[in-house]
Amino acid sequence: MKFLANLTRMLIPAPCFLCGAATIGDAGLCPRCVSAWIPKGIEPRCPQCAIRVPLADVLCPDCANRLPHFDRAEAGLDFHAATRHLVHQLKFQRQPWVLPALLLPLMARLEQRYPLPRQDWPDALIPMPIHPQRRALRGFNQARLIADHLGKFLALPVLGQAVVRVKASPPQSGLDAAARRKSLRHAFEVRQSLPAHVAIVDDVMTTGSSAASLATVLKQAGAQRVTVWVLARTPRPDQ
Repeated sequence: MKFLANLTRMLIPAPCFLCGAATIGDAGLCPRCVSAWIPKGIEPRCPQCAIRVPLADVLCPDCANRLPHFDRAEAGLDFHAATRHLVHQLKFQRQPWVLPALLLPLMARLEQRYPLPRQDWPDALIPMPIHPQRRALRGFNQARLIADHLGKFLALPVLGQAVVRVKASPPQSGLDAAARRKSLRHAFEVRQSLPAHVAIVDDVMTTGSSAASLATVLKQAGAQRVTVWVLARTPRPDQ
């Protein structure tokens, strides 16, 4: 079904996902929106948590004060109005055909950050797990969809069954950082052996609590290094 939808888009103009202009191409964006959508060069982001900072490779104040349990994070875009629109189309409207458009900035970021021959490249991808109850309601795990696409494009294995979420918790979007950390205690369980370097894949990182909690469990289970790759990063309020 997805192949037929993409093929139709390549042959018959359809509305751009962002501006509505008629366009072709499997990403679903018109050339003008593609140009505006993909950041020019490498945006200065905190190397630890991927939030935007004034200077490249400089820790943000929060990470300088207390490093999270993961070792590095990469984000394609800030979580702004356009990103939110497409992420919500993916997660809540069950429209997986917007995923190629969402992946464009992250893929560009990864290509810039890890030029060939790739150094410090993860051995495998681990999608952020969701509780079975939430997966049953939603019908899928969006992080698994993202990881599967990245794994195919980047020739990386996806360990989709390596970690499970064993504790249900309220939606993280309604909690502050402290409440998020509390709700995530004992939430994850590793059920497979892990390689030395894994990358957690998710759609949006807000406070980083979920990624930090999962990274802690992964390292306890034998991973030596944990990177985080997300489609978008929630900026600070002043940004």
